Amino acid sequence: MIRIPPNSDPDNPPSANIFGWRISLIGLVVISLLAGLAAYRTYTLQVPVGFEDPLQQPETKSYYRDKADRENARIDSLRRQQR
Repeated sequence: MIRIPPNSDPDNPPSANIFGWRISLIGLVVISLLAGLAAYRTYTLQVPVGFEDPLQQPETKSYYRDKADRENARIDSLRRQQR
């Protein structure tokens, strides 16, 4: 048999939320804003989300090699200027 405490109203059960609804709603707004900011930055910076295999994408394979080549060329040009 289910025992009902004497002060509980069956139409309005007590909430298990210890912080109150205001704090919970503020937390929901903050989480939503951060998720929106992350989605916006991912979209505008055209960063891959990470679901694709980076080795299968031809543009990302050569990107880091090209970046290393550009960096080496910049360092070499600085060495030539110092001589």
